[in-house]
Amino acid sequence: MPDYFVIFVNFLSSLPTYLLNGILATGYWLGDSSAAIVSILCAGLIIRFVDKRVQSRAAFRPGRSGREAATPELYTAQITTAFVLVLWMISQWGMGAPVPWLGAAMWITGAILLLLVHMQEHTLLWNVKSGIVIYSLAVIGSRLYLAYTAQLTSDQWAALIGSSENAATVIANTRGNVTSIILWALWLVIPLGYFAMLLQQVLINPMSLVNPLAGATELINRYRTRR
Repeated sequence: MPDYFVIFVNFLSSLPTYLLNGILATGYWLGDSSAAIVSILCAGLIIRFVDKRVQSRAAFRPGRSGREAATPELYTAQITTAFVLVLWMISQWGMGAPVPWLGAAMWITGAILLLLVHMQEHTLLWNVKSGIVIYSLAVIGSRLYLAYTAQLTSDQWAALIGSSENAATVIANTRGNVTSIILWALWLVIPLGYFAMLLQQVLINPMSLVNPLAGATELINRYRTRR
């Protein structure tokens, strides 16, 4: 008959080890998934504060006596952001640094600018989403290309090239050159183009000297009611 007291004592003595291992495993998982978590948080901020405001403004229909006419409640902006987030999660899944963190930086920059800059908010929101979509598709395309070329044998490469004598050299050079181009595009060209596009969009209009954080609608209302 088992001694339940001894089993219980052994369990209590081992409990701190189990808890420590659980904490370490959770910490390692959070560290590996931190870029994805940051992206999700930024997308949540955009959905909660920016998409809702832009969607309500787009669906606004003035009625009689200045009242808003009844319109069906739409969630197009929120759904678009959710789609972009899902696409980014799929593209960066299993990717090594720095691609996940570059994407997270794109989400962070976009969220901060959207929360602070209200001029041409709809256009800026679209540029943020389209830029992340372009980067996600570039990551997916590069992964598909590298996975496909890794499965090709020398004979298959020779069939594509037309010669079997220099197949190994051509394979090495081709993979090296294309991989270098892919890395330059994913690590530098596309992210820098994204940041430059957002900066140009922010600086396209002069800042209001009265209320720097005001949107176009607020400024128009201020000018109309000025006496």
